[in-house]
Amino acid sequence: MLIKLKIENIALIEIIEINFEKGLNIITGDSGSGKSLILDSLNALFGGTNIPLKHLIRPGKDFCVIEAIFSSSSQVNNWLIGNGFEITSSELKIKRKSYKKNNKILSKYSLNNLPINRQSLEKLGGFLIDSAGQSDTFIFDSLDKRRLIIDDLCSQEFRETSERIKSIWGETRVLKGLLDEKIEFSKNQEEKNLAIKHMLKSLEEADLNSSEEILELELVEKKLVNNLEINNSIKSSLENLNNFSHDEPSVISFINKSIKILNKTADFDLKIQKFREKLLNIHADIDDLIFDLNSYLQEIENDESNLSEIQKRLFFLKNLERTFSLDLTQLIEKRDQLKTYFQQNDQGSDISRIQAQIENLQSNLNSLFVIQSTERKKIAKQLQNSVMSILNNLGLENANFSIQFSECKPSGDGIDDINFLFSANPDQKLAPLSNVISGGEMSRFLLAIKSSISKQPNTFFLDEIDSGLSGKSLFSLVELIKEISKNQQVLCITHQPFLAARGSTHFKVNKNVINGITYTSIAKLTTKNQRKNELIELIGGGSCEVNEYASRLLDRSAA
Repeated sequence: MLIKLKIENIALIEIIEINFEKGLNIITGDSGSGKSLILDSLNALFGGTNIPLKHLIRPGKDFCVIEAIFSSSSQVNNWLIGNGFEITSSELKIKRKSYKKNNKILSKYSLNNLPINRQSLEKLGGFLIDSAGQSDTFIFDSLDKRRLIIDDLCSQEFRETSERIKSIWGETRVLKGLLDEKIEFSKNQEEKNLAIKHMLKSLEEADLNSSEEILELELVEKKLVNNLEINNSIKSSLENLNNFSHDEPSVISFINKSIKILNKTADFDLKIQKFREKLLNIHADIDDLIFDLNSYLQEIENDESNLSEIQKRLFFLKNLERTFSLDLTQLIEKRDQLKTYFQQNDQGSDISRIQAQIENLQSNLNSLFVIQSTERKKIAKQLQNSVMSILNNLGLENANFSIQFSECKPSGDGIDDINFLFSANPDQKLAPLSNVISGGEMSRFLLAIKSSISKQPNTFFLDEIDSGLSGKSLFSLVELIKEISKNQQVLCITHQPFLAARGSTHFKVNKNVINGITYTSIAKLTTKNQRKNELIELIGGGSCEVNEYASRLLDRSAA
């Protein structure tokens, strides 16, 4: 609800302050007195352009101020919290100050004395004030606004479904953005990755296991190169130990001979027995040595066939070090790093995973879209019937109104393209409302729409909505406005005494010229006599009959 409005230096207004009340607030005054400046100033407060910027500031002044105080609501509080504003009061103080600077007009906006941008204030205004006038076709010009009219009438389950759609749609957009990035990154990295993959392939095929492999292979190579000398030394040692050639006595033969000699006297002397025992142990050790030498000799002879392979391996490893300018230890580290890189940057795997996620979310969205669209169509049918019934009572008996659905490109708001179609006469085809409706028809249509959809305790501003109506149609219009005012605040500019008399609060706008300068002022009519005199002016005369008629209108309204 609009509690207070202050306007300073706007067009004809030098400064006015208006304290509005609940219910139906009537605003009357002569044509050109500045009544519509009140609505236009509210429009400008929320960033609107009903008053062109160059005409906003009163001539001769350097600045203008529009300031309004509204009572808040749960819907407004939810918006404030959702947009990062702290709720410190049950009232909202909204202010716009515009000033001239360097041949330009600049504006600053504030909410409860804190800065707020124009876009946010414009959205907030949608929760605080509605207007209906003959020029308000813009209300139906955008799909978003037509869709919002229907969505506001839907159930809590519908709102939960819509929130899920917005959430999933947002998640899908994020994933699609990530997918595009992954695909683009994959393309850009392709050439780089080819070189890296080639290096990794070379290192993996090298089968690098030990940083000491070259050193170990060089020792083996050195040994194998000297195998002939080693072979001869082992054979010579074996001959000396075991007398392979039988040309000279061997160590074993000497030991055997010594054992035989000691055997002859061992039975007579214990020490001789011990000496013999030592010789037997030496014999056994030499036998073991001979066995080991023979085994090693066999190994050497087998290893000679591996020399070529070892030399090839050494050449390969040293060439690998030269190719990448890294030693064996660094090559092993590089191989492991590249493996990790490709594991962590597997774009193909990531792309497939993200695509699967998007497909799953899209499937959920499609199901929710159907649920959302079904309820919208049901509610749209109810709204259509309600509006038709009200239009019939407002003198538009031959009018036809239809809400048409078609499927549009999916978005976070669903798949429904919604159009409002209208025809005023039976022989006219239905066409987009804003293209064919007249000003008088529009004002009544707006009232029918607003009375059908109003759920929030916002302020409803009607600008000469009764223009051109009389008789039964006017009576129906007035009764409808009065009914709306029971649940929400209504500000109504009118020239109709019948409507003016029904107001719970009445303001009169006056225009005065002082020293050649025009001023607009506004006064609250607080007594019955003040209101009666204003009704007499609206009726257009001061005769006894007019005076009596004005009194009857007020008495009837008070009853």
